[in-house]
Amino acid sequence: MIKIKHIFLLILLQGFSSSFYSQSGLKSEYVYGISNEIFEGVNVRDAKASLELWAKVFVENYEEVKSAKIIIFKDTDEIIKSINNKEVDLLMLPSSLYVMEEEKLNIEPLIISKNSDDLYFSLLLCSTSNLNIEKFADLKNKTILVQGGKFKRISELWLDLLCLQVGEKDKYSFFKKIEFVDKPMQAVLPVFFNKWDACIVTNVSLDAITEMNPQIQNSLKILFQREKLLNEMICVRKDLDNKSKEIIRNRGLDYKSLPNGEQIFKIFKTLGSSVYKPTNLEGVRSLWSNYKKLKFSDKN
Repeated sequence: MIKIKHIFLLILLQGFSSSFYSQSGLKSEYVYGISNEIFEGVNVRDAKASLELWAKVFVENYEEVKSAKIIIFKDTDEIIKSINNKEVDLLMLPSSLYVMEEEKLNIEPLIISKNSDDLYFSLLLCSTSNLNIEKFADLKNKTILVQGGKFKRISELWLDLLCLQVGEKDKYSFFKKIEFVDKPMQAVLPVFFNKWDACIVTNVSLDAITEMNPQIQNSLKILFQREKLLNEMICVRKDLDNKSKEIIRNRGLDYKSLPNGEQIFKIFKTLGSSVYKPTNLEGVRSLWSNYKKLKFSDKN
């Protein structure tokens, strides 16, 4: 595991630590975990500057705090092991990871993050308008670029489902070539210039790209889409005391009142946060359920 002070979690820490540690009966040592899957396009210099600022504020104002470790997890197995060994109190991870491993994780969601004005996003499978595609099977032996980064897990899950729905177990056998790219522009432009046949991107990414270049909107057509999806979420251990959960939830939602809070959220392409409701995961749960039914059915 790589230990590092992550800025988003430092915001939460700075926001609630004064009341968190000054009251008796609450933990004086906390460990905050974050999945490395949620990182995308972070400017290292900006992140470093913000990190130094928040670390300085924390040290100067909360000297009574004994320990507040931040851990970045490299893989899912590390997360499961650390959570179930009670080595981590709070965890930030993709919603798809949470849903897929829910039975193995002793955590509960508290806060969800927003990557646009809308709480949810959609995944879009697009091609050029001149490509004669009427159904997914028509993409057989075609090339496809997929937006990766923090959307890689959920994008790949949807692509796997689309292949299973036409009776194909292995997406790499169905497509001539598949490539995951870090930036959405790297997925869209090659399709626009007819270098690749299709791409998968989020609706938020495509809207931003077409706003800069309206010609792309006229040249691309949306073949398939998956709606009401959610990305990052913040969870806590189920056995964490209720007072800690309440403070984490309240301070996590009140980020705008923190100094430079909005600026730091923008660095990580997060526009805000909202209290978690069970209905928030309906889209992701449906995607995972659809996938499991086909993947593990006798017919496949």
